[in-house]
Amino acid sequence: MTAVLAALALAVGPVALVTETRPAMGSVATVTIVTAEPSRAAPGIEAAFGVFARVDATMNEWRPDSPLSTLNARAGRGWVALPGELCEALALAKAGAERTGGLFDPTWAALSDLWRFDGTAAAPPPDALLRARCPLVDHRGLELRPRAGRGCEARLARAGMRVGLGGLAKGWALDAAARTLRFLGYRDFLLQAGGDLYAAGRRGEEPWHVAIRDPRGGPLDAMAALDVSDRAFSTTGDYEHAFDAGGTRYHHVIDPRTCRPAPASRAATILARTAVDAEILGKAVFIEGGAAGIARAEAWGAAAVVVTGDGGVIASDALRARLRTAPDAARSGAAPR
Repeated sequence: MTAVLAALALAVGPVALVTETRPAMGSVATVTIVTAEPSRAAPGIEAAFGVFARVDATMNEWRPDSPLSTLNARAGRGWVALPGELCEALALAKAGAERTGGLFDPTWAALSDLWRFDGTAAAPPPDALLRARCPLVDHRGLELRPRAGRGCEARLARAGMRVGLGGLAKGWALDAAARTLRFLGYRDFLLQAGGDLYAAGRRGEEPWHVAIRDPRGGPLDAMAALDVSDRAFSTTGDYEHAFDAGGTRYHHVIDPRTCRPAPASRAATILARTAVDAEILGKAVFIEGGAAGIARAEAWGAAAVVVTGDGGVIASDALRARLRTAPDAARSGAAPR
């Protein structure tokens, strides 16, 4: 889909919020720029969506013509030359996997044809298939080395291995778009792609307000809200891509240690300095769950709110005092306001 929604300018005190939403990176992305001159927003909006388009062309494992797809197709067959932006994303993914002890693992995609969350699956894959495929999930088998000139070379050690950057590419895109906007002179803006966002500066005279979705509510049901400035905000939940079978919910957040949906949490929300950190931590904290997950986020200099598997809510000390819980939270889902 290539349709573009018209830009919307909303007055906020002496400035305006200029917002545009377009399909991007397999989801929907929104760019909002705060400016005293709405006509100045257009170059920034185009620059941000330009970043998103490059990421989709380069890092989308479902596009057969993407460099990432080329790497996956050559798994177990040697080194592949890759462009610089993909190299940077892969290096961040490897570093995140190592730092989380493999709780975040970009090679999870070796399982992508077994676990289906597109509405076609009625039951989990057979145990025998999972046992056979699970050894291919191993971030240590993704190797990178510099290449003369620009970019790098990468290889996947074993045939059947596959890298999926769905758990990092949107975060990389938001961080890159934020750098681009700052280079162009913008200071107050908000970037959102799916459940990930980066909020820079302020929304006129106020900070940006974001809401945390209730994982057992509807899309517009928020359980808490907080103010965000110059931080990334990301939620990983068991409600967006899932199916129920035999009284059990199977969802898309796969624990690389078991190759099965992680049962410890219903949702994990992260507030971090970068959108890449927020995405990596979102998966790792969700999988680890509980107080250990909160401690992991805090060790990265981030903060977290976790809804546990039995519906309990725990939060980092740094966030607890800042959260406005329902019914005070706006009923606006993950959307900023």
